[in-house]
Amino acid sequence: MSSINKLSTDYISSTFESLINNTDTQVSDFIKQHTGKNNGGTFEVDPKGDLILSSSDSLTLQQKMAEQSIATQTATQVLKSVHDSIMASARNI
Repeated sequence: MSSINKLSTDYISSTFESLINNTDTQVSDFIKQHTGKNNGGTFEVDPKGDLILSSSDSLTLQQKMAEQSIATQTATQVLKSVHDSIMASARNI
C-alpha cells in the first residue's frame, strides 16, 4: 500500500511541513532584504541595521505573514481532525 493511501498524522504533517517551511522562508528572506541602513538616500542591506519598509513593503510583509499564519493554522486544524478521526475509528473497533 503506497503512503498516499494511508491516512496518518505523519503523512499530513510531512505534507504541510514543506508549505509551512516555504512561508517561513519567504517572511525571513523578505525581512533580511529590507534590514539595513539608509546611507545618504541609498539603502544598504546590513543584518545589524533597522527594518526599513515603504508603505507597499509593509503591506507585502503583512500579506506574507498572513499566508504564514494561514498555512500553520490549516495544518494544525487538519492534523487535529485526522487525529480525532483516527481515535474515533480506533474506539469503534
